[in-house]
Amino acid sequence: MRSQTDKKQLYDRQLRLWHESGQMALESAHVCVFGSSALASEALKNLVLPGIGRFTAIDDAIVDSQDMLTNFFVQPTDAGKPRAQCIVDGLSELNPDAKGTAVVRAPADVLESHASSDQALVSSASLVIACGLPDALVHTLGLRCWQLATPLIVATTAGFMASMRTSIPEHAVVESHAEIKQDLRLASPFPDLLAYADAIDLSAMDPTDIGHVPFVAIIIKAMQRWATSNGLVLGTDTIDIPFRRLDEIRAIIREMAPSADEENFAEAVKMVSANCSLYEIPSEVSLIINDRAAAETNAASSVNPSDDACDSLSISDNADDKFWLMAKALRRFTESAYSKGALPLSGTIPDMKADTKSYIALQRVYKQKADQDKAELAEHLREILKASGLPQTYVSQPEIDAFCKNTHRLRLLRMTPVHAELKSGPANTEDLKHSEALFPYVMFRSSGIFFDKHAKYPGVVVVEDEVSDMDADKLVEKDAAELSSIGNGLLNSWGMSDQTVPESLAAEFARSGCDELHNIASLSGGMIAQEAIKLITHQYVPANNLCIIDGANAKIHTIKV
Repeated sequence: MRSQTDKKQLYDRQLRLWHESGQMALESAHVCVFGSSALASEALKNLVLPGIGRFTAIDDAIVDSQDMLTNFFVQPTDAGKPRAQCIVDGLSELNPDAKGTAVVRAPADVLESHASSDQALVSSASLVIACGLPDALVHTLGLRCWQLATPLIVATTAGFMASMRTSIPEHAVVESHAEIKQDLRLASPFPDLLAYADAIDLSAMDPTDIGHVPFVAIIIKAMQRWATSNGLVLGTDTIDIPFRRLDEIRAIIREMAPSADEENFAEAVKMVSANCSLYEIPSEVSLIINDRAAAETNAASSVNPSDDACDSLSISDNADDKFWLMAKALRRFTESAYSKGALPLSGTIPDMKADTKSYIALQRVYKQKADQDKAELAEHLREILKASGLPQTYVSQPEIDAFCKNTHRLRLLRMTPVHAELKSGPANTEDLKHSEALFPYVMFRSSGIFFDKHAKYPGVVVVEDEVSDMDADKLVEKDAAELSSIGNGLLNSWGMSDQTVPESLAAEFARSGCDELHNIASLSGGMIAQEAIKLITHQYVPANNLCIIDGANAKIHTIKV
């Protein structure tokens, strides 16, 4: 077992991406994978290397000659051995910190079993991945994961095409790492920020000192002049400057500059557009604090967001419940007289033209305000925890710190259930109709229906097949025709009768026989792992909810279905 120091050195680069909190979430996670193909192996490889805590591979497949060509985690000496055990042994060598287990049983047997040990494989998992499972098993697994609110990623490949579908009722992201406009409150400065700017007397400074005044103070002084000339008081009145009049602020800044080549004044002119508009809470965050789960009815997000009858707060020690408790506190914060409708400050400021002394002084002003905001939100949270009968330590201080620092970056995803999609069709047909993902998606669905009907995928020759004596071209042609017919039937049932499956695409799916190519499996496996890490760490925003990988045309399509 590695020490924490060794882990920091080993995982240095990824710690820069998702920090220690993300790494801890990864190391405490258990990923359950149904399947042991090249796709499953590549997905697991990209989870084992960054340090997933535990993983389980469930499959009864035996290593054959095809595996030797596509799966790098089986060896020629593994022929005839259980493939799940072989890939677990190979993957475990990559990172001793990741503990792997092989369950050499058919996925169908495990999913149909009522034994507590079998059901625990899914119920105890942090995330489930299904690789190449038939639709019937995906339906069963999808329903179970949805009821447990466990993230599920369903993936399959067919030649140069791959499909990845994520299913979870709800996923909250605090540290989304989204690129956002810096919140400096220059159009509605708080008292300490106004005092900081007022303490700077440009007329009494020598040219050297003027060149080190931060643009924040310069813009505030310009805004004060503009407000005074318009009968307003900055910091007291609401300042809403139309975009077309922002040039007036820029003109004031240029008048204030001792010379035309002062870099900090030029920087201030550039920053006017981004910092002089009326403060608004980002739309994604508004949706969260206005959600019924953050309302004062003490209602939290249900495991199934479509169940409108759920009005009670379901408390368990997980990130989603804590998220909604903090979101409820954030709602109270924004409604309070203290905040004046604004979110807590993050306490960070961007790089700017300034000397060290001026920059640190400005940084201290924002940090103090951020600490005050955090204390105010924490007080609302304490009241909510008390009312809910929860201990004050239920939400830790680091969790509060991270939440307050990222209130402008909060994101909430609500997905559609994959089991319902398989039964009733996609919920979002309008967007799908106009997406390049439409026909590949239809072909993957058609291939699943073909398998349910014939117990084989299009283009695959089996000994019992009544046309097994036909040459391969005729078999592909026959299966492609049936695949097209199934696909066009799906389109009609989804209200897209004006769309027709391209014959060339149906022929390509039939020709592939849903075989895995290692390059596509490798690329798709990397993307599966990437999405899995987002879901486990609650950092960065996962795709919602379908991703089609078109290796032949070097395209990736994402859409919510």
